[in-house]
Formats: sequence, structure tokens, C-alpha cells
Amino acid sequence: MKNNWYQISTRQFGYPQPEDDFGYLDRTYKPDTGCPTCGIGIVQVNPFRFKNDSDIRHNQFIGLNWIFDQIFVHESVKTEFEKNGITGVRFSQPVIHETDKPIESIYQIHVDTILSKGLIGDNLTTENCDMPTDEKMLDFLKASGSKLVKGPFCGHLKYNFPHGQKLEFNSDVFSGQPDFVRTHEWFGSGWNTNRPIIISERVKKLIEKNEWIGAYLEVIG
Repeated sequence: MKNNWYQISTRQFGYPQPEDDFGYLDRTYKPDTGCPTCGIGIVQVNPFRFKNDSDIRHNQFIGLNWIFDQIFVHESVKTEFEKNGITGVRFSQPVIHETDKPIESIYQIHVDTILSKGLIGDNLTTENCDMPTDEKMLDFLKASGSKLVKGPFCGHLKYNFPHGQKLEFNSDVFSGQPDFVRTHEWFGSGWNTNRPIIISERVKKLIEKNEWIGAYLEVIG
């Protein structure tokens, strides 16, 4: 029987703090790492900061706006993952911004395993972190004060997420991998750049068995 792999995503609740002028970037990530224009290569060194925890108690899987490659789970999920020996994942606790206190029973999932190159991306559109060349887009971004025209630019390639299509990978890149992995390739547009999280059939079955809310799965082609 074939063991499928699945891209996992969540709904977003609230914004990382402080949200004014994207101040969360300086509070959450290591200074002077990654591209300041597209975000590729930034390194998290501090917990994510939530404004409050009022919207996150009714879902076992949640996310934050602007941060599409990080997932937060209820303690019940963490417990089941550990009890069932789910691999490729570690946990830390986000904090409430005003108090610096960890949010009780909520954990961030950290996925550090990066797959080898294996995306079949012939049908996907791509973009590079460069100065926009379309004149109308350039005028719009300049008028709005977007940092996407300020540079510096890293020139890195990223794929736009497909609409109505599954992501496809060479199956051998999953051989011997843990239950949680990230793609080698970067996805997104503009500043919103990330390496999607992919989970094994074992994790999918646990999600379904426990009827956990908030996890959205798309089978890998």
C-alpha cells in the first residue's frame, strides 16, 4: 500500500506581535540573517508573541497571519505526537506580548528537516527576488512605499503556489525521512516566502483519528 505525503496548512488567528511596522521581525528573528526584502533565510531565535489567546482555544491547529510556514498546536496534539513517536518535530511555547508569559497549553511546532531537491515544478510560475521590471507594478510599489523596491535583493528563486493543482515531487526524496519535513524549494510571492511543511501518512491518520480541528491537508501528487 502506498504511503502518501501531505502538505499541511492552518487557518490564521491574529497577528504576530508587535505588528506595527512589522516589529515582530526584530523580536522573533535573529538580526541580519536572511534577505530583508523577501525573507528567505531568516532564522527564528525567540518565541512568537501573541496579542492574546482568546481565539485559539477551540482549534487544535492554528496559525498567525503573515506567518504561513509556522504551525501552533494544542497540548493534546503534542502529547499524542510524543506518545506515538512522531518524528521530525520539536516544540516551544509562544508568549503573550504584554506579559512575556508562555501561553498555557499552546505549542509551536518546529520542523528542521529539509528535503532534497525534488519538486516537479514545470507547470508552476516562479519569481526572483529582484527589482520589479513591470512599469505599472513598479510605480504602484513605489507609491505605496513598499520595501519590495528598496532592496537589497538576493536574487533567489521561489515558486508561486499553484491554484487548483497538487504539488508534485519525485517520490524518492521522501525515502527514509521523518514524519515532518519541509520542502527544499521556497514558495510564495513578495515578502510572503516560506518552505511548506509536509507530513506523513502516520500524522494524517492521527489527525483524523482524534478529529482535530484546524489542520488542512493536501495530498502530494
